[in-house]
Amino acid sequence: MTPTAHRRRLVEALAVGTAGSALMAWWAWLDEEPGHPEQLHGIEAGPWMLGLIGLVLLLAAWLRSAPLRGGRGLTAICWSLPMLVTRPMLSLDASAYAAQGWLLAHGHNPYLVPQGQAGPMAGHVDWHWSGTTAVYPPTSLWIQAAMTRLASDDPFWSVMAMRIPAVVAMIVIAVAVTRLARMAGADPQAAMWLAVANPLVLLNIVGGAHNDGLQVGVALVALWAGWSLARARRPWLGLIVGGALVGLAGTVKQPGVLAGLGLVALVHGQAVADGDRDTWPALVGRAMAGATAAITVFGGLSAIGGLGLGWLNDTAGSPASVTSDSLIAMTVQVIGWTGVPVPRLVGPATAISLLLTAAAIVWCWARWGPLPGRRGAADSSPMALQAGAFAAFAVCGASLQPWYLIGALAVVSTLRLSRRTTSALVLGGVLGSGLCLLQWFSSPFLALPLAILVGLAAWLPAGARRGWESVAHRVAGERVEAERTAGLG
Repeated sequence: MTPTAHRRRLVEALAVGTAGSALMAWWAWLDEEPGHPEQLHGIEAGPWMLGLIGLVLLLAAWLRSAPLRGGRGLTAICWSLPMLVTRPMLSLDASAYAAQGWLLAHGHNPYLVPQGQAGPMAGHVDWHWSGTTAVYPPTSLWIQAAMTRLASDDPFWSVMAMRIPAVVAMIVIAVAVTRLARMAGADPQAAMWLAVANPLVLLNIVGGAHNDGLQVGVALVALWAGWSLARARRPWLGLIVGGALVGLAGTVKQPGVLAGLGLVALVHGQAVADGDRDTWPALVGRAMAGATAAITVFGGLSAIGGLGLGWLNDTAGSPASVTSDSLIAMTVQVIGWTGVPVPRLVGPATAISLLLTAAAIVWCWARWGPLPGRRGAADSSPMALQAGAFAAFAVCGASLQPWYLIGALAVVSTLRLSRRTTSALVLGGVLGSGLCLLQWFSSPFLALPLAILVGLAAWLPAGARRGWESVAHRVAGERVEAERTAGLG
């Protein structure tokens, strides 16, 4: 692409994407019934069409920006600006954050006091969770309390303030994925396009203000810091620093602790490449060092203010009790329709999800992790392992939302991917973004099957698949790899 054509394509992407984002922001502001309305005809057609048209324009701009070599950060910034000045999009989670922050800021324990008792914030909490206590670890609660204080306890501005840590998260993710991609020999520009400028990421982290963004950002920094120190021939320091950051990520949101798997695999592989032993005792020793640092930080931060592990209380809201994209949660709801009380099903559903998640993570380690004596560290793929672990936790969990997959997406974006894999991720970004909008108005029982059918129709025909592969080819230009790499092709 010539410099002139590049400039024209960049201006086009900026204009169309920003217009789409602005329309979605306008819809979010006008939507008088946020959440899932009981009657479909109660939705005002005008605002709904604004949101739909806006999403189409934003996705079109993202796809059109694929061949740009540069400007990824600029597009992400411009597309995000309209989202910053409207109410949280596609989710009411920010209202729960404000309620939990208000409780903590006013001397109450959010693990003991339900969100429905959060003073002026209580009326904005989703009715599913108003009678439940907080499910997030302490660092998230302290951040939420700081935001409500910053907003002087105003209900509207407290919710809006939750975008401050979301913006910080986007910056951290952008820095981390480019550094990790460069270290892995992948294309930083492609990583930025997939993990930062992606509408799925922007709509949910910036638009929805989900704390998943900060958890993913800190987890990526943990991997980057640990691997960088290991490459500098200081593997034990890498395990300590990286492990501490893993503990911090876990106190933002629980899946952050899974970054410890990738950290240990990365440091072990680098140490072996530098001449150290590739043995089980060495691998276990490194795992213990990283785990000790992570547990120390996690426990220390949890002890501040006496909050502890209150997110494990029975009063905390269980994700298995409401419908989501998780097959486990859907099964619970279907059984509940037969007359079985849903609360009785939550315990077994949670146990099943934990067993499935553990089995999936073990499989991921067997597939991509170091196995001394069977597969050398040089033949392992630590970042593929990390992506698989994040994906396993999301897919096998008792609750699943599209934004739960952002962690796996961010890690995968740092790998050298085949054209087929990249095209699948592009299609996934489009479908995930559409699913978020559809679920705002309808049940996952309708939205998820529809998204799956659309995905199959857009992938199975050879001609359609070639279209997605052409986008994937343009993402990294001449650096798109056609061969299978890291076992992900």
